[in-house]
Amino acid sequence: MSHDPNSRSSALAEILSDGTTRVTISGNWSIESAVPNLIFKGDKVCLVPDNLGDFDSSLPAWLFQNFKNVRQIDISRLPPRLQSLYNLAEKSTIWESPTSPPGFIERFGVWGIESFSSWQRAMDHIGQTAVGLFRTLIGRGRVNWNDFALQLQTSGVDALPIVMLLGFLTGLIMAYVGLIQLRQVGATVYVANLVALAMTREMGALMTGIIACGRTSTSFASQLGSMNVSQESDALRALGISPVEYLAVPRILAVTLMVPLLSLFATFVGVFGGMIVACAGDLSIEQYLTQAIRAITFKSFLVGFIKSFAFAFIAAWAGCYRGYVAQRSALGVGNAATSAAVLGITLIVIADAIFAVIFNLYNF
Repeated sequence: MSHDPNSRSSALAEILSDGTTRVTISGNWSIESAVPNLIFKGDKVCLVPDNLGDFDSSLPAWLFQNFKNVRQIDISRLPPRLQSLYNLAEKSTIWESPTSPPGFIERFGVWGIESFSSWQRAMDHIGQTAVGLFRTLIGRGRVNWNDFALQLQTSGVDALPIVMLLGFLTGLIMAYVGLIQLRQVGATVYVANLVALAMTREMGALMTGIIACGRTSTSFASQLGSMNVSQESDALRALGISPVEYLAVPRILAVTLMVPLLSLFATFVGVFGGMIVACAGDLSIEQYLTQAIRAITFKSFLVGFIKSFAFAFIAAWAGCYRGYVAQRSALGVGNAATSAAVLGITLIVIADAIFAVIFNLYNF
């Protein structure tokens, strides 16, 4: 049978006696030519070719677009190639049945499963960190000591300016608030005790730990997360080296050594900031220093030092953990940095509350 190469594509719909809509397709179908508009009714369609000429992908696309919502369609009379193309178009479309939003019980269950998985990963990382620290202490750890020297500088010396600024302002603010209250009872001389004791026992360690979360934790999470993306962690595993021991241990050791020293520095700077406010008010420098030295006992110094060690470990571990479990994408690295700061600060505040209760129970 010969076909006119210039015949235009056409489609005609006709309703049969049994309610079936018969659609007659004819002509040449090309993606460059205009396709006919078809209006039909009914859920049963039978496709019939009549003098159908050449066709390309525009014909199966037109058929699928017009009849995709039809409940029952008969394509058995179409040419085999057209049937295959139509079936291929139908299978390549993903149908998503509407689903109702999950209920409270389902959402609570999903949250529980995800939380359990997150805690499991955290406990696993803590265990690997403990093993790595122990192996390092006995001289058998495979640790990147080049990272250790670098992190000593970045987490310690490079943090001195921000620690000095915030420590000075913290002491200044505490002295200002203390003067306002103590002046009402004529006890302004004790503002030195207030600033010195608060900075030594509490604010020096807490403020330095939070600074470490903002600077160091986010940095560690970004570095280790980027190593996940570039598959450097996988390369270490392939060589039989634990990424936690090789990458996390030197970072944790560096921060744990430097943050207590920064905390001590912040304490002295805060006491100095309080002295400026107090001496500009009702006290002399000699009075302020005498009262501050009397307030700082060895017990108070030890409390702040213990807290600074704990806060340093928390800040370093939070950054290493979030970088270790970061998703392998740019978005995952960014989320890891954000969540590291949030996790570190949250754990530091919780640890500070636990320390307060324990020291109060034992009158320490």
